[in-house]
Amino acid sequence: MIFELNTIPVSLGLCFVAVIILATVGWLYSLWVDEVSIVAPLWPIMVLVCTLIFTNFSGADGPLSLALQAMVTLWALRMAIFLLVRDHYRPEQRQYRLMRMELSSSFYRKSLPKIFYGHALSAWIASVIFAILLFDIAAGNTQWAAIHTFALGAFTVGLIIQSIADYQLLCFSRNVQKVSGTLEKGLWKYSRHPNYFAECFIWWSWGIFAIPSGNILAVISPVFITYLMVKVKAAQDIEDEIASRRPDYKKYIQTTSFMVPWRSKL
Repeated sequence: MIFELNTIPVSLGLCFVAVIILATVGWLYSLWVDEVSIVAPLWPIMVLVCTLIFTNFSGADGPLSLALQAMVTLWALRMAIFLLVRDHYRPEQRQYRLMRMELSSSFYRKSLPKIFYGHALSAWIASVIFAILLFDIAAGNTQWAAIHTFALGAFTVGLIIQSIADYQLLCFSRNVQKVSGTLEKGLWKYSRHPNYFAECFIWWSWGIFAIPSGNILAVISPVFITYLMVKVKAAQDIEDEIASRRPDYKKYIQTTSFMVPWRSKL
């Protein structure tokens, strides 16, 4: 019984060690190529590694465990591949370039805790829901129910929306030197951040998947991701900064829904 009680803390500890190792390796790679963009595709891989650790420690099996592992794997690999391809066609992200100028020679040293370990910590926090789910499944407390089917369907919708939004953004980014301006077609006509909306949608689908477990702590992950998408990734100051560089973005803000896809305001 003592071992069982300690299994979740131990697996969370091992997960933390794993993401720190991955972050350190990613940082060393960034020193070699002199670019920190690798941290973006590394993030979903960190979440996936944590999920695999939880699966191994919990001993969870059966359809619920397989469905969850399949969802996380599909989400993580799709996102990692997209971000790798996306970053191949564009320079290092603007906030990192600004950080380089601000920190000057200390950037290489400080990028480890500020960028890579920061991403590692966020991946660890986001992964909590999978520890809760997999250990609950392993304990036999949850059986497949209609709500799991609903959650699986919601995940599929979110992944499709995100894939379409990312593909449209990738196509636009590859031609941005020719067309310039702001992407206002496809899903981006109805939302300024359809990819972030889809990310929240996916994580809340996992939150729904966790409802039968009855563990309120499972809400930590979707709430945390929603906060990151709304207050960090799509923060007001970021949009204001974009608008200061691209005059057409000011009109885009006025006419297009912030995150939830909706019809144009004009």
